[in-house]
Amino acid sequence: MIERILEKKNIFIFLILLLVSFTYIIYLNLNIIELNNNIKSKDNLYKIQINNRINEIDQLNSQLTDLHQLLNIGLDLSNKNNIYLNTRINEEDKKFILNSIPSAPPLRKVFITSEFGFRLHPIFRKEKLHTGVDLRAKIGTEVYSTANGVILEARNIDNGGYGKMIRIIHNYGFETLYAHLDDIYVNPGDIIKKGTLIGITGNTGRSNGPHLHYEVKYIKKYLNPTDFLYWNRKTFDTIFSKNQETIHWKDLIFLMKNDIK
Repeated sequence: MIERILEKKNIFIFLILLLVSFTYIIYLNLNIIELNNNIKSKDNLYKIQINNRINEIDQLNSQLTDLHQLLNIGLDLSNKNNIYLNTRINEEDKKFILNSIPSAPPLRKVFITSEFGFRLHPIFRKEKLHTGVDLRAKIGTEVYSTANGVILEARNIDNGGYGKMIRIIHNYGFETLYAHLDDIYVNPGDIIKKGTLIGITGNTGRSNGPHLHYEVKYIKKYLNPTDFLYWNRKTFDTIFSKNQETIHWKDLIFLMKNDIK
């Protein structure tokens, strides 16, 4: 009899302990759910804050890019004749001119690693004229035409020097060259528009690392491509204070305006 009572008592105690344990487990699960919800809530908050910081960084980068462009091209509006010339050019005229003469960078993102002018050649180790600018680019970066034109040369064989390269003839005596490419998407004689994808960057020819070598010429004379990299509607006036000894801008613009009509 006593044994039965003790057995029932043990079962009762076991059931109570089981109930307590079950209740505690439920409590822990509720706490875990609440904690998880808090973490998700904070995670969403952190994501929002991070996205806000990213947007702020993007805006700062954009401002720094604009500043970098202005520092590179040098805003010079002191010449009243230039200002008078430009105020007579409407938006449609500007669009035609910017499509006809090399303008805008050949890459989506531009960072100049070597400027135009005399420099110590990285391979020959002696001072030579750097006839263009070198733009930082990983192998496979898309390259675009900087003006309307005709493909004069599209060399898809690496035989040193420029390596795989493209040369484009533009209107009014301008010419551009894109060198050290990895692959080429155009052929000689192709007529292309500004912004046409013409190839991808590489490390061919005499090159000490992946990049794009970009040149601008006018009547066979080398020009500083930096003056044209950031030339657009916002900076339109700045170009006419550049290369005045080589380019008779007033006569050229007069000719172009007549062509537009």
